Amino acid sequence: MIKGLGIDIIEVERIKQSIEKNKNFKKRIFTEEEISYCEKFSEPFTHFAARFAVKEAFFKATGLKIPFNKISVLNKEDGAPYIKLKDKFNGNLIVSITHIRELAVAVVVYEE
Repeated sequence: MIKGLGIDIIEVERIKQSIEKNKNFKKRIFTEEEISYCEKFSEPFTHFAARFAVKEAFFKATGLKIPFNKISVLNKEDGAPYIKLKDKFNGNLIVSITHIRELAVAVVVYEE
């Protein structure tokens, strides 16, 4: 049964500016796993923005208020994104991400 649905869209440039202007932004928002993943790409800001959008969509779907860096957005071997939480969570989360150079969009479905 679906308990919640969240969607978010973010401008990649906004995340890029936040990372470049605030040295603590990355560690406050992203996990080490996410930082390592994003920084292996020639345009890492697109991937950072996508992960930020997933986290915002997660908050909207679940109604939870937890720190951003307690949520990891990772990829399975087949490339499918998933959410890994540092704390226990009851329920199933389905994640979809898409991005282009300027925008990142994410949808999270929270099932019971």
